[in-house]
Parts: sequence; structure tokens; C-alpha cells
Amino acid sequence: MAGPETHQFLSAVLETAVDAILLIDQKGIIQSFNQGATRIFGYEAEEILQRNVSVLMPSSYAHHHDHYIHRYLKTGKARVIGTGREVVGLRKDGTEFPLDLSVSEVKTEDGSHFVGIARDISERVQLEQALVLASENERRLLGQELHDALGQQIAALSLLAKSLQQHLAGQPDLAMRAGELASIAAAASAETKRLAQGAYPTELEKRGFQAALEELADTTSRLFGIDCRFRGSRAIPDLGKTTELNLYRIAQESVMNAVKHAGATSLSIRLFPDRGNLILSVEDNGCGISEPGGTEHPGMGLRIMKYRAGMIGGTLTLRKGRPRGTEVQCCLSDQFPV
Repeated sequence: MAGPETHQFLSAVLETAVDAILLIDQKGIIQSFNQGATRIFGYEAEEILQRNVSVLMPSSYAHHHDHYIHRYLKTGKARVIGTGREVVGLRKDGTEFPLDLSVSEVKTEDGSHFVGIARDISERVQLEQALVLASENERRLLGQELHDALGQQIAALSLLAKSLQQHLAGQPDLAMRAGELASIAAAASAETKRLAQGAYPTELEKRGFQAALEELADTTSRLFGIDCRFRGSRAIPDLGKTTELNLYRIAQESVMNAVKHAGATSLSIRLFPDRGNLILSVEDNGCGISEPGGTEHPGMGLRIMKYRAGMIGGTLTLRKGRPRGTEVQCCLSDQFPV
């Protein structure tokens, strides 16, 4: 049995830890709150003890919390317990911030208790967002250069080649060569436009988010000879430039994965409200994923999509399509308050 010295040592470790460490009971009531938690959340221990842990969460998360604990105790199925994930925390002053959170269960004579270890990752997330923004700016500049500079030069070359073909009408061999040059220039012009659109979706700024998704579907159908369709909704609110661009990139990456790796011949891109949430869905009829609901994949593309979803407060899931193929779904919560 542990003696007083052991308890003093463990207490010292708890209080000097950099991370926030909380102990809650099976009703979600905070029983222990270390100095790291005070530093991160802004509450002194005496202010927060015996209060429900949901006070440390935004309202959109808080009303689900007790349900998660009850569900786990009843079924043994965990969403957060026993795992680590990024969540949103709420400080005493009302500001929201990103957290790395891991939760584990401790069973005692009094029943189950839960230990949460949280780390403020605001600086890391801000740096990652800055890197993504810098990358998007570079892609934007590249897209403009491809479209405005190189695209125009290739278009001019195509016109000159066609003009030369007409002037060489009396010399069939040379006219044929000029015609071949005009065809190559036209193909190069089309490829340049495709690369420019891939680098930065101009339709996003010109006509809006849903128009950009429709253009993505049309371009995919035209270039790859498959059936790709977009279906949207009039009820979609203005999401803001950052959210729309990240959602577009998720759709774009999902489409390319389906075409290049899954052998899909049919694709459906949908954007629709669902029980207060906004859902972006890309479903294909390709070779599918190994297990339903799976989200692990060795490719970097999926990791980037999951990161983009997290940046805008969404969650990304993969599931088997109906009846085959894969559905990539990004869910943004509370976009349609009810």
C-alpha cells in the first residue's frame, strides 16, 4: 500500500506537470484540477472543483459530453476514452482554443473515474494554418501565371499555326505539319487551363463555392471521360473564404483519389444540410476501402484532408459506398442552428 511519501511525490508530479490534468467522476463532475489546468483554462481549482467538466467546452460540444460518458458506461463503446484527439476548449474568459486531449478510465471502489490530460496547441495550429495559407497563396500565383501568361502565349501560338496552315494550302505536306502544330498547341492550351484550375479554383471567387464544385465535376467528366455530377442546395450559407477553399480542396483530393487510385467510373459530389450540420460528400463506384468506417490510410492525401477538415472545425470520415466504392464525408457542425 502506498505511503504518505508516495502520495506526496505523486501530488508534486501532478501539480508541476506542464499539461492540464483533470480527474472527473462518472457524472462528469471535476474532482481534481492541477496547476497546468489553471494555467491553460484560467480557473483556480477552488472555482472549478465539483462543477461539470462541460464548463470547459464550447456549448456545441458540452451538450454531448454527458451523453458520451453515459453511452460508454452502458455499452463500453468509446469515442474519446482510451484515445487521443484534437478538440476545442473554452477558457474562463470565454475564448475558444484547440487542445490535444487524451482520456483514460480509472476504476476505484467508488466506480469509474476518468483522467483527462490536455495540452494547449494554439501556437502549433496557428503555425500550421499560416503554412497552409502560404501554400494556397503560392498556388494562387502559379494558377494566375499559368492562365494569364503561359496560357495566352500558347493560345497565340495556336492561332499562328492555324494561320500558317491556311497560307500553306498549296503545299499539302507543310500545311499538314502546320495543322499538327496547331493541334498540339490547342492540346497544350487545354492542359494549361486544367493545371491553372487545379492550382487555384477561379470559379470560387467569380461565382461562389457551389459553382466551383460544379466546375470541378464538369472538368472531371470532360478530362477523364467518367460520369461526375454535383448536387447542391439553395440553403447553404456563406461559409467564408477559408472554409470554402478548404472544403474545395477536400473535394478535389477526393475526386482525384477516386479517379487515379480507385478506378471509379462514376462520381457524386454533394453539399447539403443535415440535422443542423453541413455535409460535403464525395462518393464513387471504385474498388472501395477495406473496412466500413475506416479512416486510416498510408497516403499523405488523406492526412491532409483530415487536417483541412480540422482547421475549419469539421470532421472527416471514410465509409464504404452503396453498394460499392467509397464515400468521403466532411461534416461541419452547427452550420444550421435549430
